[in-house]
Amino acid sequence: MKVKIILLALVALALNSCDQSMPSKPIVKVSNTKNNPVKANAEIAFEVKGMVCKMACGGSIRKSLIHSGSVERVEINFDKKAISQEVIIYYDSTKMSPIALKNIIENTNDGQFAVIDERPISASK
Repeated sequence: MKVKIILLALVALALNSCDQSMPSKPIVKVSNTKNNPVKANAEIAFEVKGMVCKMACGGSIRKSLIHSGSVERVEINFDKKAISQEVIIYYDSTKMSPIALKNIIENTNDGQFAVIDERPISASK
C-alpha cells in the first residue's frame, strides 16, 4: 500500500512539475499548388549549414519552401564534404521576399539549419 501511495505521489509531482504551456509557433499558410500553380520570376541561391544528408534534410527544406505557396522549385547541390550546401530556389518575388525564404529555411526542423550566405541569381525571367 505504501508503494502505491509513493508511486502516486511521484506521478503527481512529475505531472505538476512539467511546463504545461506550449511555445507559440508562427502560423504558416499552406497553398494548394495543384489549384494555384506558382510561376517563378526570380531565383536565389542560399548557402545552408546544418544539412547532414540530401534526402531528409533537403526534403525538409524543400517541403517547407514549397508549402509556402510561393516557391515553384528547389534544387539542392549536396556535397557531404562541404561545410555548407547550396540551395537554389525558384520563386514568385511578388509573393515572397528573400528574407522570408531565409526565415523558412532557418525555422525548418526546429532551427537545425542556418543560412550563411545568399546570392541572387535573377530578379525576373
